[in-house]
Amino acid sequence: MPWPAVQLDHIVIHLPYQQVRKPPDWITDNFVLSPGGKHADGRTENRLVFFHDGTYLEIIAFVKDDPARRQGHWCDTEYGIVNFALTTTHPFDRARFRDRLEASRSGVCYAGEPTRGGRTSVEGKSMTWDLTFPQEGVECGLLPFWCHDITPRENRVPATDGNARHPCGAVGIAGVLSEIAGDDQYERVEAALPAITGASCRQHADARFEVGTPFDIGRLQCPTIRLKRLHKSQQSRLVLVLQSPRKDGQKDIDEWVGEGRIIIRFET
Repeated sequence: MPWPAVQLDHIVIHLPYQQVRKPPDWITDNFVLSPGGKHADGRTENRLVFFHDGTYLEIIAFVKDDPARRQGHWCDTEYGIVNFALTTTHPFDRARFRDRLEASRSGVCYAGEPTRGGRTSVEGKSMTWDLTFPQEGVECGLLPFWCHDITPRENRVPATDGNARHPCGAVGIAGVLSEIAGDDQYERVEAALPAITGASCRQHADARFEVGTPFDIGRLQCPTIRLKRLHKSQQSRLVLVLQSPRKDGQKDIDEWVGEGRIIIRFET
């Protein structure tokens, strides 16, 4: 089976500033944290959790929880799992992507031009990337954004065996579950994902769309973006599914941070 050209890149978890500086037990008991740093715009700061499949968790906060830094920022949301990024193994053809989305008749569109981002690592390595976000059609976070490196990806994702070996046993991302409130948004997301991922819908207990990861770790099945329809009175959210060979005895994570809920499930 050829590995998909569209790949999961990272998952964004928004926390209070002090929890990024001094992470709570539910993070440190399960994961090895790697240094991140302050982003080039000075508004946000992060810590990172790397996996063997080349994906990672970005644990992000607004510096000192400053309300002025939040205004107009894509991460100005409640705390929780707030977004996820895809990348590609080939140069990103924006015109072709726009045409595919238009043909999907989903009502979803992405920004025509990327937003440049950057950071300097604690070792002094400079890194820059382009981010492309959905602009219309769905709530923020229910569809992925694109992350494409300008500098070498290993500057941004310096994963090693040491920093990717976690107490919970997680070796990579098995799936991202978008739980979507309301039929209209659900149908837009379901219609847009084939154009975004290049994958057809695979029915399971929920709709699933296969994606790759930067490194193939010998999985029998590709990771998936999964959809679950909620009643319109419920709250849309993202749920993260991690692959852990030690699933037996490994408890799922379910934590409230303020008004936001963080759910991380484990699969073998």
